[in-house]
Amino acid sequence: MTVEFGWFIPTWGDTAAFGVPEAEIPPGMDLFAGVAQSAENAGFEYILVPVQTNCWDAYITCAMVAAKTEKIVPLVAARPGFIAPTVLAKMLSTFDQLTGGRVRVNLIAGGTSSELEADGSFYGHDERYELFDESLDVMKRAWTEDEPFDFAGKYFKANQIVVKPKPYQKPFPPIYLGGLSEAAKKLCARHADVHLFWGDTPDKIAERVEEMNERAAREGRSLRYGMRLHVIVRETEDEAWAAARALIANATPKLQQERAALGDQSEANDRMKELAKVENHMIDEHLWSGIATVREGAGVAIVGNPEQVAATIRRFMAAGCSSFCLSGYPHAAEAERFGKLVMPLFAEDLAEQELSVGSDADFVREVQPVKC
Repeated sequence: MTVEFGWFIPTWGDTAAFGVPEAEIPPGMDLFAGVAQSAENAGFEYILVPVQTNCWDAYITCAMVAAKTEKIVPLVAARPGFIAPTVLAKMLSTFDQLTGGRVRVNLIAGGTSSELEADGSFYGHDERYELFDESLDVMKRAWTEDEPFDFAGKYFKANQIVVKPKPYQKPFPPIYLGGLSEAAKKLCARHADVHLFWGDTPDKIAERVEEMNERAAREGRSLRYGMRLHVIVRETEDEAWAAARALIANATPKLQQERAALGDQSEANDRMKELAKVENHMIDEHLWSGIATVREGAGVAIVGNPEQVAATIRRFMAAGCSSFCLSGYPHAAEAERFGKLVMPLFAEDLAEQELSVGSDADFVREVQPVKC
């Protein structure tokens, strides 16, 4: 199985230890470019830039980071419905052309109801996914059809739609989606190139891969699968666990209470809260949910020495995953450690992938028929 590694830019700011003010690193271009450059130098293929109230704008950050790096591919998070799908399609295809194919898209339907309402969205959970589905239908047609077309849906209507330029990547940039709800699974089966799971046990992920394979097959499609995980790697296992414990040792009760209150209308966030309650946060060998007690979203980390971290990643590969979107605190330093300690253990896999399939876009589209 081929494998790709991605990293993450914390656009709300970074830290070396939660709850320790002097360990905090403020958001800004120095942080964002530094993390991206460290990830690129470490051998990561792409870098996720998130969307959330406390985050700086993902699209603008990706554009700035692309100008400060040479080859790492920004994975821009975006919420359909806030920008007309025709306009979003043009923004992304322009980015794709200007960077020579250096963009991927992580589309997000979720978030807390209060966060979404603050931005003017009052749709219920399933309505957001209906809007999402409709938006992607428009975007895919706009990217791939040469003749103007009309569209009249439940949420969007336009006449004589034309989007120029067309994407650099054919037929369009890879689309990363995720979610555990029924609505999310339906959407992923129809539209995802990569279905991105948040951390869980390899056995649970294998079950979800099997289910999504069946759903995608009913749509006449196939999917790739990825994991959104944190990583805490040190030269010895004892050092890694000491670093994990120190990361959340000073987290305040207020921070933990705020985390517990987040994630309404999100089955994925509910699952993170459930995993955070496991005794000693040990959900499986070398899988630790302590970060889920202090951070919204994905909160499971692989903890161990290089061989243990690599072995855990390979367990997820055996479950069907080939894309690993990782992060760690502080992000520039952990990217460097992963590049030095773990990436060499996958050198043979990465070399075989480069020789056998060429560019990532060719690989993704080799297994992805377009279905709008």
